[in-house]
Amino acid sequence: MVVEDKKKRILEAALKLFTEKGIDNTSTALIAKEADVAAGTIYLYFENKVDLINKLYLSIKEESMVSSFIYLLEHSVGYEPLEKVWLENVEWGVNNPNKFRFIMQFDLSPYHTKDTKAKIPDLGKKWIKLIEDGIKNKILKDLPPRYISEFFSAHFIFTVEYIIETKTKERKIFFDSFFDGIKYAG
Repeated sequence: MVVEDKKKRILEAALKLFTEKGIDNTSTALIAKEADVAAGTIYLYFENKVDLINKLYLSIKEESMVSSFIYLLEHSVGYEPLEKVWLENVEWGVNNPNKFRFIMQFDLSPYHTKDTKAKIPDLGKKWIKLIEDGIKNKILKDLPPRYISEFFSAHFIFTVEYIIETKTKERKIFFDSFFDGIKYAG
């Protein structure tokens, strides 16, 4: 039990420091100090700082995306399934601001390698197929599927940041502004 507690404290300290100082500005010595463990203790759980960064990312990514996207993949694209997934992910981001910001930071970092990507369920092709089906069935506008996918992501990211910053309780209106931009209006 003490072992898992130390590992958890290391991961929590790393998350806090990475989001406050940045990944590259955070040393393992600083992480150890924040976690209240000896500097060498980190290496009992992680090969090096890069291993720690990647394991932290993978654990957060798994927590943040899998359940809601699996729901979407089991349904057809439409207002209700997209709204459910979008709102669940926004709530997760708002309720976990450090985890959300770490994912954003990591995704743009050199630590986001093919090896790391290979360990995450590849939902991208299925997501694009759902979008294509939505276009074919005249639920979504006839836009490039990748454009709709990127629009979904960008709108989601901006919405989470906006809600964290402003503390607004609004949610649905932001989804509606997104959906209005992609819905078929034939």
